[in-house]
Amino acid sequence: MIDSKMEFPENPFWDFAIEVYRRDGVGEACLALQEHHGVDVNVLLFCCWLGASGRGALDDGRMARLVKTVEPWQDDVVRGLRAVRAAMKDGVDAAPRDWSDALRARIAATEIDSEHIEHFMLVADTADLAAGEAIAMEQRLSHAMANAGRYFACRGIKATAADIAPLTTVFAAAFPELGREVVAGITESLGSAPLLG
Repeated sequence: MIDSKMEFPENPFWDFAIEVYRRDGVGEACLALQEHHGVDVNVLLFCCWLGASGRGALDDGRMARLVKTVEPWQDDVVRGLRAVRAAMKDGVDAAPRDWSDALRARIAATEIDSEHIEHFMLVADTADLAAGEAIAMEQRLSHAMANAGRYFACRGIKATAADIAPLTTVFAAAFPELGREVVAGITESLGSAPLLG
């Protein structure tokens, strides 16, 4: 019998993403962006982590290469598992409900593992970028927003004014030191230009 429990080494981006995602309203904000635009939440959080950790803003070419690296995994594996899990939510025809629910829970755990693997793919693709300690927090936020803007542009996503609120929620959770009001002001003044199509 193969042991299906996966063990992963430490990953500072994974730790950051889990912490941010658990903050108030972030899950709902990410789900809204995922449903409306097909946003890969892992990449969006990675954009925030690059900025928050002082690794800066990626240029257009580097962002395009990053997306090209993880897009097949996200499309074929992560979204595939998510679709199977969603299809099983209310049971599947004549399949015994206890068994199908247990299998759905295992698929959910595998989906999380697949996202964990994507996190390692993202980090590996930017391993040459060192964390910057002396960068002001507002500048880090600007870098995170620039990364998100480049990601959206790379995917052909045209964000609307309605997306500013969920984006602000994500950025505020990624930069709690600044406070939501400060983040909202920066999001509206700097973030809307690159993010809104």
